[in-house]
Amino acid sequence: MRGLAFLGESLCLSLLAHLGPEPLTDNFDDQRLFQLSRGKKSPVKTFIMDNAVVVGVGNIYANEALFLAGIRPTRQAGNISLARYQVLTATIKQVLAKAIEQGGTTLKDFAQADGNPGYFAQHLNVYGRKGEPCEVCGNAIQSKVIGQRNTFFCTQCQR
Repeated sequence: MRGLAFLGESLCLSLLAHLGPEPLTDNFDDQRLFQLSRGKKSPVKTFIMDNAVVVGVGNIYANEALFLAGIRPTRQAGNISLARYQVLTATIKQVLAKAIEQGGTTLKDFAQADGNPGYFAQHLNVYGRKGEPCEVCGNAIQSKVIGQRNTFFCTQCQR
């Protein structure tokens, strides 16, 4: 029986070995993002949502972090500078920490463990706001499908 338990633990660890770090830990940093992005032609939004790069950056939070970092989600991940990745790393951590503080993002059917809705949706700058004015510059928020996910961004604020 002991051998089976060890085999199960070993199998579990091997299944997790390919995952990137948790975003709110010191193991997730700008150097890691920059190094992993070199040579990548995929959009930066797809890159930061890749669980091999970092776990837990879902669609909503990727949209919001890229907006706060001023990075257009369609840009090739490999063409972004270390300085921009420094800002993006900080905004990913900021967005996720704020979302946790607010209990998550309730859009349709998500609820916290206690049944209450998450309130981060009240703080969304771009996600789900296609056609609405950007709260920073007033231009209309644009939408595009990237990696089979709706993507929202401001063409003026994000370059």
